[in-house]
Amino acid sequence: MSQASADIKGFIPTSLIEWEGKLASVLFLPGCNLRCHYCHAGQLICNPDRLEGVPRETVFDHLRRQRGWIDGVVITGGEPTLHGEALRELIAEIRAVPMDVMIETNGTRPEWIGRLLEDGALAALSMDLKAPLTLTDYSRVTGVEVDVNDVRHSLHLVKRSGLPHEFRITVVPGLVGPDEVERMAPDLDGADTLALQNVKPALCLDPALRRIAPYSAEELDEMAEIVRPHVRRVVVRGRDAAALAASEAAPPGR
Repeated sequence: MSQASADIKGFIPTSLIEWEGKLASVLFLPGCNLRCHYCHAGQLICNPDRLEGVPRETVFDHLRRQRGWIDGVVITGGEPTLHGEALRELIAEIRAVPMDVMIETNGTRPEWIGRLLEDGALAALSMDLKAPLTLTDYSRVTGVEVDVNDVRHSLHLVKRSGLPHEFRITVVPGLVGPDEVERMAPDLDGADTLALQNVKPALCLDPALRRIAPYSAEELDEMAEIVRPHVRRVVVRGRDAAALAASEAAPPGR
């Protein structure tokens, strides 16, 4: 992806969801190097050119007007680190407002996570852990071949960053369940927060997953207990399986 293509394809002026405990604006950048079967952002990653861009002046006018009210900005996607130097420049522009920045990443580009940490550009990080760290498992979930050593490197960078951070595991019946969570748990040793997220079937990139039933609240709690000894805190999201199954409104991001 070219460095000039870091267009903003989605903008949520205020959110209490993406950055826990903070009121944040959310920016969505296009494109992704993965094709996760349960992804909720198919248009953003597969056909970003069909989405209308959000003018930068709209975003920054809002941020300047709301300075002192909004706590920070979350940059998500897609995969933000694909935008390289353009991401770096966007973060610098936000920090000049001034506002704090958090990025959400899939961890496949540790060199860029490292650069942003070296810049002192971030106030927090969120990273998805898709599957147990083997080529077979990761490829099965993400739909592409992934260098799991890159993911492992990113995981260590995030844990050792000294910044507030959250890892996210999306659980999907038949794809990511208790066995996979148990195998992922040791890699999370010492992490701040693990968010266990239920799948939203109606929004899945893979049509075959749109017919599945999400995990029940009881099943989610059982998986949370598996990982609890390894992290400081566990958060469960999507406990209302019926509401998830009925959800049809696709978000602009993952």
